[in-house]
Amino acid sequence: MGESGGHRGHVKRNRTRNPGRNPIREIEVKVLAGGTCAVLGILFAAGGLVGPILGSGASVSAGVIGVALGIVAYFLDARRIGTFAVILAITALFFGLAASQGLIPGIKASDHGLPAIQSSEDH
Repeated sequence: MGESGGHRGHVKRNRTRNPGRNPIREIEVKVLAGGTCAVLGILFAAGGLVGPILGSGASVSAGVIGVALGIVAYFLDARRIGTFAVILAITALFFGLAASQGLIPGIKASDHGLPAIQSSEDH
């Protein structure tokens, strides 16, 4: 067993250095929080894709929130699903922008532009 007291001595020293701290549990909580953020980001992105199709109007807000949640998930060690959330949210952003401008057939433009400028000869 030697001077350190074997395995028991090692465990005892770790408990006295960081009492009540469990690094494995911290990692699990971090990954769980990351996964939750990623799933929420995917749901926001899906809403940003489905919203214009169902006629509720095109908005880029859901895509922006989806990107933000995907980035948070990536930094919380949910790398694959966080990356997927970011990619899906960016797709929702571009789709929402295209739909709001009337570039997608079958979806009416929801962006209210300024009236057309008329020349002085038309008056």
